[in-house]
Amino acid sequence: MFTKAKYGWFDSIRIPFRIAPLPVLALVAVAVVSAVVPTTVLALATANFVDTAISVFENRADISATYLPLIFLIVIIGISGILDSFTALLTSRVTFALERKLKPEVLALRAALTYEYIEDSESWELIERISDGLVRTFQRSLAALQVMIRNIGAVIAISGLIVTQLWWAALVLLALSVPLFWVAIYAGRRNYEAEVEAYEYELRYSYFSEEVLTNREPVEERTLFGYAPEITQRYLDNFNIAHREQLAVEMKTWLWQKSASVVMALVVGFIVLLLINPLLTGAMSPGLFTGIAAALFSLVEMLGSSMQGAVEKFTRAAQYLEDFSEFLAFEKIEGATDIPDRTPEQFEGLSFRNVRFRYPTGETTALNDLTFDIVPGKHYAFVGANGAGKTTVAKLLTGLYAGYEGEILLNGRELRSYSASALKTIFAAVNQDFARYEISLADNIALGAAAHDVSEAQIEKVLNDVGLTELTKELPAGLETPLGRLHDESADLSGGQWQRVAIARALLSPAPVKILDEPTAALDPIAESRTYQEFERIMQGKTTILISHRLGSTKLADKIFVFDHGGIIEQGTHNELLAFGGVYAEMLQQQSSWYL
Repeated sequence: MFTKAKYGWFDSIRIPFRIAPLPVLALVAVAVVSAVVPTTVLALATANFVDTAISVFENRADISATYLPLIFLIVIIGISGILDSFTALLTSRVTFALERKLKPEVLALRAALTYEYIEDSESWELIERISDGLVRTFQRSLAALQVMIRNIGAVIAISGLIVTQLWWAALVLLALSVPLFWVAIYAGRRNYEAEVEAYEYELRYSYFSEEVLTNREPVEERTLFGYAPEITQRYLDNFNIAHREQLAVEMKTWLWQKSASVVMALVVGFIVLLLINPLLTGAMSPGLFTGIAAALFSLVEMLGSSMQGAVEKFTRAAQYLEDFSEFLAFEKIEGATDIPDRTPEQFEGLSFRNVRFRYPTGETTALNDLTFDIVPGKHYAFVGANGAGKTTVAKLLTGLYAGYEGEILLNGRELRSYSASALKTIFAAVNQDFARYEISLADNIALGAAAHDVSEAQIEKVLNDVGLTELTKELPAGLETPLGRLHDESADLSGGQWQRVAIARALLSPAPVKILDEPTAALDPIAESRTYQEFERIMQGKTTILISHRLGSTKLADKIFVFDHGGIIEQGTHNELLAFGGVYAEMLQQQSSWYL
C-alpha cells in the first residue's frame, strides 16, 4: 500500500481514493452539488418567492402564484438536508474501508520494525502517534476537501450572481480569500506542532487513567496502598500540561481566524450596502437583493471558520504525513511477519566469536568480546547479575537486533544470513515478559506452531508436560475456554499458570533450540522444583538455553556460563564451578542462605 518514500498533503486524498474510489467520487459529486444548491439555487429560489410574494401583496398577482415558488424553495431546503445525510453515509463507508485496509497495513509495518525502535521512547512515541492518527487524518482530509469544493464553488457561484451588478466585488471576494488561506495554513502548522508536543503527556495521563486508576489488574494494590489520590494528581498534572500547550496555540489561532472573519463580514456588509443602489433604481428586484444578500452573508461562515478549518486540516495532514514518511523510513526486518518455515533446519551448533554489541541508545557495551560454543542436544545455563548480557544474547539469536560486531555462526553460517522465517524454525523462546493472549487455551498453545496443523492430542501432550492437565479438566469448555477476562465465559489464570501456558507454547514449537528466560519466575518454590524435574524429562535430546537468576535450575545444565559485564567469567558444570569456588559458588551460597 505504501510504496513512496515521501508523502505530502495530496496523498491524504489520493490514498482514500485508491482504497474507496466510488464513495470518494460520490463525496466529491455531493460537494459540487452542495456548492450550488444551498447558495446560488437557494438565492434564486428565494428571489423568485420574495418577488412573487411582493406581487401578491401589491395585488399584481393572485396568491396561488406563490405556491410553485414556495414548493420549489422548500424542495431546495430539503435537498440541502438530504445532501448532508448522504455525505454522512458516504463518509462512514469510506471510514470503514480505510480502517479495514490501513490498520492491517500499519500493524504489519510495526511488526516488521527492528527492535531498537520499540525500545527507544522517542521513536515509540512517533509509532504510537502515527498509529493513532492514520485513519483520522484521512477522514479530516476528505472532510476538508468537501468543504473546499463546496466553499470555492459557492464563491464562484455567488460571484456570478453579483458580477452583473458589481463586477469588482467578485474580485474583492477572491482576493480576500488569500490572507484567509495563509492564516489557516499557519494555524494548521501550529496546532499540529502543539499536538505533537502534547502527545507525550497524553501517553502519560492515558496510562495513569486507563492502566493504573481504572484497570482491573492493579485494583488490589490500589485498594491496599490507597495510592489513587497520588496517581490521580499525576494524571491531572500531565493532563493539564498537555491541554495547556494545545489551548495556548488554539487560542492564538482562534483570534487570528476570528479577526479574519470579522474583516470578511465587514467587506460583505459593504458589498451589500453598495447593492442597495441597484435595488433602489430598479436594476435589481427585491427578491434578488434578498437572495444575494443572504448568500453573501453565508460566505462569512464559508470563507471564515469553515474554509480556514478545511485548509488547517490539510496543513495538519501534511505535517502528519511528514512524520508518517519518517516512520516508513525506519529500518525493517525483511520477512519479519512471515510464518516459520514448515520444515525446521537441523541444529548442528552455535558459536559466538568475539561478539560485541551496544544497544542503540545505550552508553555502555552490553556484550564485550563474547565467545562461547553450544552443541546439539545439551542443556546450557546463563547466570549472572542483572545487566550482565544474558538476555541480550537471546535477543541477538532471535533476530531482534543485528547490529553486532564479530561473528555469530549458526550451523557454520553467519546468523544474519538466515531469513527471519528460517530463524523462527530454529529458536523458540519463553520470554521473561511473556504474552498473555485472551483467546482459547487451545489457540494459546497452537500459536507456538503457526506453520503447522496442530492436533488436540499434541496440545494435550504439552499441557501434560507442563502440569496443566488438571486445569484443563476444570475449565468450563476445556481446551476451548477463552482465557483472561475479555468474555463472560472466560477463565482467568494465576501468574504461574499463565507462565506454564507460555512454556507449553514453546514446547509445541518444532524448533530444535529452546530459549527459556526466567521460565519459573512466577512459580512458587515447590512448583518450580517440580517444573525443573519435568524439564529434565521433556527436554531429553533437545538443546536448551536456560537464563535464570535462580541457581537451583542450573543443576540441569550440562554447562553453565557465568556472565559479567557482557562477557563470560566462568564456565563449567555445576560441580566444577562449585569446586572452583568463584563467583558462581558465591552466588549459590548466598541464595542457599535464603532458605536456611
